[in-house]
Amino acid sequence: MDSLYSLGRAVAQLRQERGMTQKQLAALCGMGQSTLARFETGGVAEFGSRKLLRLLEVMGHQLSFTPKRSGFTLDDALAERQRQAREASETNASGRTRR
Repeated sequence: MDSLYSLGRAVAQLRQERGMTQKQLAALCGMGQSTLARFETGGVAEFGSRKLLRLLEVMGHQLSFTPKRSGFTLDDALAERQRQAREASETNASGRTRR
């Protein structure tokens, strides 16, 4: 997940898989249903870590970290091509004799 919106959507999916309404989950977590609704739909600029951890705890989940997978982009391809060209140029330059 790379945004608060995607995190909220994931929490909504977990909640729905457990057959819970926003009102039920919010009550169990001690927050308002409208707060949970805004979080799930990306309508909040921030969401406290304690709230998130409580939501996850109530739904039987925990927070864990995984390395971010970055896809190979066109910028990556260009940088790699430039690096190879620079190395080839340096190899050719070192192979020449100076006068």
